[in-house]
Amino acid sequence: MFSSKIIAVTFLSSFFGIYLVNFLEGKKKLKNLLKFVLLIFIIFSIYNFLAGLNLLFGWEDPLSNITPEQQGRAAARRGGGIVLLIISFWPYILTFVGAYLTWLYSMILKKTK
Repeated sequence: MFSSKIIAVTFLSSFFGIYLVNFLEGKKKLKNLLKFVLLIFIIFSIYNFLAGLNLLFGWEDPLSNITPEQQGRAAARRGGGIVLLIISFWPYILTFVGAYLTWLYSMILKKTK
């Protein structure tokens, strides 16, 4: 139900969408466009939240079967430790960021009415 490509697009667009919202908030003539963009980002954030919950309940850690030697090789490379950490906690990150951005965008939408 939740495709990894769709999750990536919705996560990145809702995460970096705050810059577009910040730009549109300063333009009085683009208030309707701002509301439309906020609704799209709220839908994206809810999708990310639900995808994170889905991964939480069906998540099998892909790093659980690697040997310490493999983990050491991956962590020794530049930025490898950060990547391993993000992979391990991806469902939690997706759930909490989705919930936070849903709240943030809905508060901005209430303020613009």
